[in-house]
Amino acid sequence: MELLNEDRQRELLAQPESGMGYQSVEVTLRNGESRHGTVFNTEYLIYSGESLDRLDAIGEPSRRSQMLERNEVGFGEEIVEITVLPSHVPSDSRVRESAGGDSDSSSSGASEAFPEALNKKEQFKRFSPFPNDRRVTPTRALLPGTYTTTAEDAKQVHSGRDAVRRYALPNPVPAINVLTIDPPAPGTMLQRGIAQPAYGQPGGGVEVIFMNGSPDKTVTGPKQIRP
Repeated sequence: MELLNEDRQRELLAQPESGMGYQSVEVTLRNGESRHGTVFNTEYLIYSGESLDRLDAIGEPSRRSQMLERNEVGFGEEIVEITVLPSHVPSDSRVRESAGGDSDSSSSGASEAFPEALNKKEQFKRFSPFPNDRRVTPTRALLPGTYTTTAEDAKQVHSGRDAVRRYALPNPVPAINVLTIDPPAPGTMLQRGIAQPAYGQPGGGVEVIFMNGSPDKTVTGPKQIRP
């Protein structure tokens, strides 16, 4: 596991998400080795083969100290390059599964959808385990390539664990922080799809990519829901 510095975070913020709150990446190290992994909130890199439970542990001060003492956490010093993988190229850690649960096997994810322009007023929601969502700018805008869901679909989510299941998220931490996005219409460019089963989660929820982000003062929150 790596804690990424500000320079690496800026690199990742300039690239699209792979899903709500995470990026599937390929990392090139100084020794020439290439590794795959998942980055959460542009801050935490967990390599393929590492337990995702480390994301939960790093958030607890006592366990974080233990991980640092045991050298279980690095600071990305050996990373030369970090690149977000195209959504249609799964990393070792992003395991797609056969459709099940609520998902519609005839549908596809938002990254495979045709772009569309928002033509009427509509509200969107975004779920995250992190209160400091890095995809939201200081001016309360969304960065390009950010995942959300519709406010209508979000009505099916009653807890942070519901969000993890419905949007097939890899994080073991419940996504309890809810942002509200009110983009302008017409003009906002979107891709809409259905979250496909992955990471042992059924998916089935609506996922929406803000292709060009959203303007200033369009994001409010977060509000918190139960875990």
